[in-house]
Amino acid sequence: MRPFELPDFYRPWPPRLNPHVEGARAHNRAWAARHGLIDESVWDAAWADSIDLALFAAYCFPDATPARLDLLTDWYVWGFYFDDWFLRHYKATGDVAGAAAWLADVRAFMPVDLSQPVPAAEDPVQATLRELWARTVPGTTEEWRRRFGDNTFAQMDDAFWELGNLAEGRVPNPIDYLERRRGAGAGRWVADLVELVNGTPLPDHVWASRPVQVMRDTFTDAQVLLNDVFSYQRETEQEGELNNFVLVLREFLGMTPQEAADTTNDLITSRLLQFESTLLTELPDLPLIPAERLAVLNVARSLQDANAGSHEWHLRSSRYMNEATRGADPRVPVWRHPMGLGTSAARLWAGHRPVDRRASFRPPPQERPAASPFAGAARTAAADWARRMGLPYSPQAVSWAVTAHSGVPRDRLEVLSQWYVFLAALDTAVDRLFKARRDPAGGRAFLRRLPLFLTGTPPAPLNPVERGLRDLWGRAPLDPASFERLVAIREWELGNSARERVPDPVDLLQTRRAEHAGLMVDLVLYGLGLPAPRRGALEECFADLATARRDLVTYQDRIGVPTEVSNGVLAVERLLGCDLQQAADVVGDLLIARRAQFDRLAADAPADYAAALRTWLAGDLGEGMRLGLSGLGTRGAHAWRPA
Repeated sequence: MRPFELPDFYRPWPPRLNPHVEGARAHNRAWAARHGLIDESVWDAAWADSIDLALFAAYCFPDATPARLDLLTDWYVWGFYFDDWFLRHYKATGDVAGAAAWLADVRAFMPVDLSQPVPAAEDPVQATLRELWARTVPGTTEEWRRRFGDNTFAQMDDAFWELGNLAEGRVPNPIDYLERRRGAGAGRWVADLVELVNGTPLPDHVWASRPVQVMRDTFTDAQVLLNDVFSYQRETEQEGELNNFVLVLREFLGMTPQEAADTTNDLITSRLLQFESTLLTELPDLPLIPAERLAVLNVARSLQDANAGSHEWHLRSSRYMNEATRGADPRVPVWRHPMGLGTSAARLWAGHRPVDRRASFRPPPQERPAASPFAGAARTAAADWARRMGLPYSPQAVSWAVTAHSGVPRDRLEVLSQWYVFLAALDTAVDRLFKARRDPAGGRAFLRRLPLFLTGTPPAPLNPVERGLRDLWGRAPLDPASFERLVAIREWELGNSARERVPDPVDLLQTRRAEHAGLMVDLVLYGLGLPAPRRGALEECFADLATARRDLVTYQDRIGVPTEVSNGVLAVERLLGCDLQQAADVVGDLLIARRAQFDRLAADAPADYAAALRTWLAGDLGEGMRLGLSGLGTRGAHAWRPA
């Protein structure tokens, strides 16, 4: 009996089928048998044929040449075979140690340096990975090989993460699950193959741009969640799986399977609409030369093909809950709903619904932290500096500085307090002058001048914010890349406000991570006089803690502002369709998990550095709770006017 009826999926792009599908089937049958994948222990020949991964590749890459389609089909078979092989060898036995040892060796089968020797294979997964890598990488760039190798390995590492959840009986947090599967799901891997098939690998600066990353990640989210809907019955009833988003929603929000499947479908719709919005509204603003723009558009078109094709294949493969459509003619789309740009108007995107700014929830308790013994001197110095720069003095910002950095020397604390006053003025300027007036163009012009003051020869300042930045950077420079990321994040927030678009939670978490793991860590290091460490998991965990806790504590203050939409609790509530308290509980659960992770990682960090990060977290939100702060620079503390 079905646990639920399949939802009515949003399908904006028509599927197309590669005409060389039969040749790919014949090639792949022989290839799989030759390499020992049809051995009865994992797959038999009938099961392999019924999955029909050649059809999957032919749907996802309708324009691939016969040789490319053969290669893509073999890669797809390897990926699905690995999933079932890992299930039998490690998930079914709970052998975490054995899986870790196997995983530690497998990266060597994908060398970025083609002159590097490859070890001998010990099982069919390693043997086929070695053979596929050798067939795929000739003629590719080193950067593409590194990226493709990382994304191929990430799928195997994701299986290990799932094994850990199974071993502990832990259903992952919804937002944690989405972020993890975004990083390790096959969507990024498919996006790499798109570049290979198109023959137009994107330059690093284009690939790393926000519009391209958003299109890739929204495509990935939609693929992961679609698979979770179709595979729910097999994974929960036959495999004892815990790592499925429909199940995650059932556990965290108390939904029925049908409600959870429908909510997952709403999220798929939201991600596809975000893909369309990015393609139409953000990509045109990206400064590209014609060849780069053409390459990006080809990638976007190919991702649309892959999305549409994946959906058609899920309706036909024996692997999924699709009895009514399994034998349908692959040349005729199963469901014919309105497709193409413009049909999205028939649906209401959750991110654009009006925000109830009066709703509230129970915030977590917070303790008031201790302030620095030099707090008085820091307040006096900050007030004098703000007066000289023409900036509004924010006592809240200084209170934050003297608690978040309570252990630093007096001279550095005084400079830090000035940095926090500057950040408060910057955020207030963005809020009052540009968000409130719905002027993203003016805000972009204002923000994009600020990096000019991070050089040894800055221009003459035009307003107090520029004057304050020039003075601070001359006395206490930080990492320019961190400040430039902050500017980009403020532009992102301006775009959300102008469109009244609530961001999706994973996008918000990852965007804010760049903010806190960058500039805030820089300020912590400045206070201690420490060199910058190599940023990694500890700093990311620190950033997630700062983001989640601040969104919980400052929700009422921020969402009370008519133009504000960038808050994690609101994003979860909007995304999952739950009530506000449930959304706060999801964010709170994520906070608990990140705190435990932070404590584990901090044990291996320098003691003074780890202690300073802990002090910052306590000072940030203790004072935030007491004083009603919000945002990186205690936004909205004062109205700001140009000098």
